[in-house]
Amino acid sequence: ADRVELLSAELTTRRPLTSSDAEFSELTTKELAIMAAGAKAVRVLGAGAVPNYIISMCTSVSDMLEAAVLLKEVGVLDPGVGSEPSCPIGIVPLFETIEDLQGGADTLLATLDIPIYRAIVRSRGDTQEVMLGYSDSNKDGGYLAANWALYRAELDLVDAARKSGIRLRLFHGRGGTVGRGGGPSYEAILAQPPGAVAGSLRITEQGEVIAAKYAEPRLAHRNLETLIAATIESTLLDVEGLGSDADAAYAVLDELAALARTAYSELVHDTPGFVQYFEASTPVAEIGALNIGSRPASRKQTKAISDLRAIPWVLSWSQSRVMLPGWYGT
Repeated sequence: ADRVELLSAELTTRRPLTSSDAEFSELTTKELAIMAAGAKAVRVLGAGAVPNYIISMCTSVSDMLEAAVLLKEVGVLDPGVGSEPSCPIGIVPLFETIEDLQGGADTLLATLDIPIYRAIVRSRGDTQEVMLGYSDSNKDGGYLAANWALYRAELDLVDAARKSGIRLRLFHGRGGTVGRGGGPSYEAILAQPPGAVAGSLRITEQGEVIAAKYAEPRLAHRNLETLIAATIESTLLDVEGLGSDADAAYAVLDELAALARTAYSELVHDTPGFVQYFEASTPVAEIGALNIGSRPASRKQTKAISDLRAIPWVLSWSQSRVMLPGWYGT
């Protein structure tokens, strides 16, 4: 609460927190330089150059406000002292773990309760984007638990948007493999809960999926048609079709997801020596050493499963022909 109060106060003043002759650590200097580069791109090329600031592993209100303070620091967010604040870059929380997905709606509502942040959203046409993490939720709790947590999170976020009077756009961080949320896009969009699409959604298409779906013009056209058709159907029709049976069906899935997560966690998180087995039986170390990714294999220099990124996690098991990220626990 103290942190939120401090950050909220900083967003209502034009006073900068840094100066040109200030000395910071190498990490702070690098992060501020990234922000400055983004701000320059917006100034030179326009707001479309950097449309969103996505907060990976967002867990709290202060995570969202910290991003806003950094945007203010580089001159992108205008606190609007004496007028309405504005920010051409959207502040987008990315809820990735199962706990963060379960608490995502509460985090969003609490952030929207802060007058300065609500004013920023109002200046952006009352539209708030929220990103949902498929890969890390899967690594955290297994396939069934992750997918049901995503469904429940979407229901909660739709309800939160209705309560707060904003327009919600959901951004689905799906990968190509089953263990990272992959599968046919048409079915995936139709599988969204009631109210979750509402005319628009955003999805990631990356890596080999781009070549597979868009390398040939007619195929690309067909795939885009499919995305548009599913979006229209999900917006206009009752694609869930459960009606008054929804609560009973949800209760069954709640139980199945809890059992699946327990089974998954007993192996992946609670079995002594599992990390050592993973390192010895898969080429995870070699994959981490290859200079082929846009990011390091692990978020921190630890051997914890929670810090390992989802791509090397799935790729390493796949190289050993073990489908643990896809189906174990289900």
